[in-house]
Amino acid sequence: MFEVIRKDLSRLDPEGNASARTLVAGLLSQGFQAILVYRFFHWLQQKGWSGQPLRFFCERFIEITAGISIPARCRIGEGFRIHHFGGIIFHPTVQIGHNCTLYQGVTIGDRGGEGGAAKIGDNVLIGAGAKIIGAIEIGDHCVVGANAVVTRSMPAGTTALGAPCRLKYPDGRIE
Repeated sequence: MFEVIRKDLSRLDPEGNASARTLVAGLLSQGFQAILVYRFFHWLQQKGWSGQPLRFFCERFIEITAGISIPARCRIGEGFRIHHFGGIIFHPTVQIGHNCTLYQGVTIGDRGGEGGAAKIGDNVLIGAGAKIIGAIEIGDHCVVGANAVVTRSMPAGTTALGAPCRLKYPDGRIE
């Protein structure tokens, strides 16, 4: 758990260092506080401990103070970064790869109680206000633009634009 948190912390520093200074900055960041709560209770869940009722109170406290809801059941790779906090909601079945960055107002959810949520690859950037809906796959090195609404899978290296989204491929074509 501590190695994963160190990698999350290193994403806060432009040079990629997890120093004491970066730790202080992280502890003052609502996004990093939410990541710490998620990491701890996810780790407890992996060990077979629910952590209740403490988990309930910690998760609600983060929801109220930071506006971020990341259930302990989510699976999120190392190097996760919440660049700006507020209005971030994840479905419990969300899967996110390594080195993902997201901004405020992001929702990753199901289709209104049907199916699960997205599986997101490595090195993905999710812009402010983006919505990723349904059990779809977002490939590695994708960019989900600000306020994009993604309801279909994205191949690796594509960019989602608009609502409903259009995909911009690395070769320049847009669909």
